[in-house]
Amino acid sequence: MEIIKENRRKIENIFAICILTVFMGQIYITPYAYGFRLSLAVLILSLFLLYFKDYNEILICILVGFLMFIFRSLITFLSYGNHSFIGTILIYLPVISFYVSFGILFKLLEVRNKINNPINFMLSLWVCDSFSNLVEAFIRKIWTLGNFDKTVILIIMMGCIRTIITYMVFWMSNYYVRRFKNDQREKQLKELVLFTSHLKTELFFLNKSRNDIENTVSLIHDYYHNVKSPDLKAILLKVAKEIHEVKKDYLRVIAGMEAAFNKEDPLNYMSNKDILYIIKDNMLKIAAKHNKQIDLSIYYDTIFTTKEFYQLISIINNLAINSIEAIDKFGKIKIDCYNDNNIVKFIVWDNGEGIRKDKLLDIFDAGYSSKYDKITGKMSSGVGLTHVKHIVENYFNGSIEVESEINKYTKFIVKIPYSKLVGGQK
Repeated sequence: MEIIKENRRKIENIFAICILTVFMGQIYITPYAYGFRLSLAVLILSLFLLYFKDYNEILICILVGFLMFIFRSLITFLSYGNHSFIGTILIYLPVISFYVSFGILFKLLEVRNKINNPINFMLSLWVCDSFSNLVEAFIRKIWTLGNFDKTVILIIMMGCIRTIITYMVFWMSNYYVRRFKNDQREKQLKELVLFTSHLKTELFFLNKSRNDIENTVSLIHDYYHNVKSPDLKAILLKVAKEIHEVKKDYLRVIAGMEAAFNKEDPLNYMSNKDILYIIKDNMLKIAAKHNKQIDLSIYYDTIFTTKEFYQLISIINNLAINSIEAIDKFGKIKIDCYNDNNIVKFIVWDNGEGIRKDKLLDIFDAGYSSKYDKITGKMSSGVGLTHVKHIVENYFNGSIEVESEINKYTKFIVKIPYSKLVGGQK
């Protein structure tokens, strides 16, 4: 089935190539001899032969030649009543010789393999173009109809011009295709980094939960040995077994995630500059998704590379999302990075709704949230800032502070020792 679809697609593409080439053949000049044309069809045909490398160039050129011959013959016969049908055919029959010659030379000179060598490429294509036109001119016996020397010079000049234009169009199209692909790869890489950052953060807290579970099981066992009531012992034992099963599930998930992360990562280091720009792009997308117009700026007074970019992205990303949620429709967010006496400071500032002073100490508590969906009334889970604080303090041995005034601003200040971040080349 797939082979049939592939063959059908090839046939459709070849048909489209032939039709477009035939129509472009109507843009031409006619030097000295009626029926002999120098058109743009060769330029279009050359580009198609270069793009569709797995298509047989000789077959395509033969098809184009026959279609060009039929099309021109019909147009001339129907448009001019003073031509007989046989006479019209004889005028345009030599057209086939041009395209057959072009296809054979294109194949023999291996034009497709010379794309990376501009001089050889253009010389080969020039030979294909000029020699094929000379073959057609010879069959038409152009020397009997006009100044043959001038015709040859015109054929060579037109071949040169068409070759240069073909190369320029091909180079420009390739440039923009490569640029588009690079942009797509960069976009995918940014999304992958953000996704991996989220997963690594979750793995960090899964490991923390595993330790909490082990401590809980140990505590239950202590109670089990100290409790005298058989009924209570049975309950504690059942609870311990259930928690142990949960622990085994956690271990399976953790082992799977760690195995995936232990595979060779193409990204070993990332600069703080790249981290900030990735977060900026992500925040602008989130703001647009929520119909918010936000002026987001970034600043850094130093550039360094770090192996801990996933955790760092998770921290700043969470704080920036918090800032977006604090802004109603319009606002500003600033993300700055400073190196202050070997302490790296990341400052996330917004001019949103702010936080009451009596709530500043509570915002890092698990489950606390002052935000809710105005449409559904659903409260936020309140785990983002808790995670941020835990990563900053327990993973980086750093600290986090917050300053705020209602309806004026909120500023989070993350301080991390320079030695905990820096790696790679400065």
